[in-house]
Amino acid sequence: MAIGRDELIYDLREYIQDELRDSAYYQELARMAPTRRAHEILMEFSCDEKRHAERFMDAYCRLTGKKYQPGPARPSSICDYEQSLKERIMEETNAYEEYGRKYQDLCDPCLRRMFWDARTDEAQHAMRIPILLHEMGADCYPEKERCSITGV
Repeated sequence: MAIGRDELIYDLREYIQDELRDSAYYQELARMAPTRRAHEILMEFSCDEKRHAERFMDAYCRLTGKKYQPGPARPSSICDYEQSLKERIMEETNAYEEYGRKYQDLCDPCLRRMFWDARTDEAQHAMRIPILLHEMGADCYPEKERCSITGV
């Protein structure tokens, strides 16, 4: 099923705002990160999300002849680092699915590539978040007993 130009323009506006909000959210999570590695990974995610927004804005401009002016990106407040990471897995998976549908609905090779690349990044984020959860357990809860093969 092909997607109409007006629908795509509307969706791009939504995606831009979502990606900018996600970028800010990952920056906030990075400030809470328990390790340097977790901080670096989350900042990498933030840069990816910002790049998606920029590419979507470029596509919007090519389609409309106008530069899109996004509203302020205010992330949700983060109360629980661990729970937020778990929720992000679902959000990233949902974005992966959404961008995959757009990829299938479009004929333009440049637009398809844009959605393919964003989709790939979203999948990578969802797959890497468990690393952050694992690091959290290893570094935030040192009192937990560790099991080892030699200690059995």
